[in-house]
Amino acid sequence: MLVAESRPRYGGTVKVLLHDRVASIDPLGEEDRPAARDRIAALVFETLTSIDAQGHVRPGLASSWRSDPSRKSWQFRLRLANFHDGSVVTAADVAASLARSNPAWKYSAPDRQTVTIDAPSPVQHMPEMLAVTRYSIIKRQGDGNSAVLTGTGPYKLTQWQPGERAQLAVNEDYWAGRAFPDAIEVQMGASLREQLLDRQLGPYSAAEVSVDQLRALEQSNQNLAVSRLADLLALVFLQPGPPTRADFARVGVEGDSPSRTGRKPVDARVREALGLALNRSAITSVLLQRRSAPASGLLPQWLTGYEFLFPGNLDIAHARELRSDAAAYVVITPIMLAYDATDPLSKLVAERIALDAREAGIVVQPYAESHINSRSARASMNADAVLLRIPLQSLDPSVALAALSDDLGVSPESVPAVLAATRPEDLLDAERKLLADHRMIPVAHLPQAIWLHGNVHNWQEQMTGAWQLDQLWVEGAR
Repeated sequence: MLVAESRPRYGGTVKVLLHDRVASIDPLGEEDRPAARDRIAALVFETLTSIDAQGHVRPGLASSWRSDPSRKSWQFRLRLANFHDGSVVTAADVAASLARSNPAWKYSAPDRQTVTIDAPSPVQHMPEMLAVTRYSIIKRQGDGNSAVLTGTGPYKLTQWQPGERAQLAVNEDYWAGRAFPDAIEVQMGASLREQLLDRQLGPYSAAEVSVDQLRALEQSNQNLAVSRLADLLALVFLQPGPPTRADFARVGVEGDSPSRTGRKPVDARVREALGLALNRSAITSVLLQRRSAPASGLLPQWLTGYEFLFPGNLDIAHARELRSDAAAYVVITPIMLAYDATDPLSKLVAERIALDAREAGIVVQPYAESHINSRSARASMNADAVLLRIPLQSLDPSVALAALSDDLGVSPESVPAVLAATRPEDLLDAERKLLADHRMIPVAHLPQAIWLHGNVHNWQEQMTGAWQLDQLWVEGAR
């Protein structure tokens, strides 16, 4: 008779299936799959602080911190730790790394173990902000794609095949103690659905799960870890960019302004009408199989407590009025909507959006794009809008909202006000301003989920969907 092990043991290799293909683990690089990138990066690199499963800020590479009364100047005391190459982490290393993450702040190293950060405006939640992956402490040698990145995390990157495979070996000298598994192996670009069909899940410890797969897996009593409804599915209208000579040649009406690719920006009334025409309940209950929630705000209700104050109801009559009003002044052309070519659910939602828009007299033409998540990719698209799935980067609402705004390049001037917010009312006002021009239309909040083999223990899926693997161990490891 076999008896399951109950005590953690060292050894073994954890094999993980990622749906997305990651080109680089550099947290500051342009990456089409930032959520998948950050999962791997968090095993290799560390931040000064961390956020636990309950949303509380905890020490990371910094053992303590303090600020002045203005909350503009912060001081972090470093713990004793080594980079993977054996060199000691110093305040100068940390300052150099953070300067790349946010050049708007000033950094100094009064001594080898103390880093001072001076911001031009108050940052009420600096420790929470520094827990975001983009603020990972990295020692860089060289520049660009050829740069060598060295971290301090529980695992060292030993093999990297961009978009295909990552092999990580345990860091025996990790400051917080050696992790249990000897290695973690990540296979990219393979879905759980394909592996189930091929009956090839045996060797794997964990695999990403799409929302539409959850019901079937739960009915077959599979072991699943599911986050809160953290990800935001949203329509984001692309901002006009510098015109080209060809753009000017297309301008034939006085007052017209050429856009980024010769396409004019979608009229604000049409954008608002599209938001009112969306049947979010149908999208979440049917297409997303009741494993999501309609979104009226950028941040979920469970995080802020105020999302219900944003209107998100279906109102076809008002949508038609707005569309008619816009048509009296501008020529309304079809909205080109790009969605992620690798995500079948995005295709279904984009098609449903087109169907809903038709009820308001708006033509939406969905089409697939292979690269939609990076700024550079969106800047070169011949699209009016994109359907994006945006991960929640922090359990602190102000940090989460600032990170979302910064990543999308929407209203960068709003970020200081968001970070300076001291009351929920201030944050509500900041989010309302971000939504006011209808360039971002929330659609749904979704969870992240992962299938786990029965021999995997203490795999923790945080509320944001991030992985916390510090206590992970594998039964039967040798």
